[in-house]
Amino acid sequence: MSTPDNRLTFNDVIWSQGHVLETRTTRLWSKQTLEQVSRIERRCAFAYFYAHDEGRSRELVYQFDSAEECEKAVNEHNKALAEALSK
Repeated sequence: MSTPDNRLTFNDVIWSQGHVLETRTTRLWSKQTLEQVSRIERRCAFAYFYAHDEGRSRELVYQFDSAEECEKAVNEHNKALAEALSK
């Protein structure tokens, strides 16, 4: 199964790199599960990712091949968005 590519859909909003939030649910996970999920989350870019709702409103933008690639893409996207909005 391939992951969706929603980069054009969410081109006009800020992206965030995924990370595991500490919640009642995640506090019950084993260290192994937490590390496994964290590796996946760090590869994902999200729109509308808010800690106050424990990430429930987030929308997957794209899953990159690595956490580093995701971080770079999120930073570049947010920089370009800020420049476009400042004009």
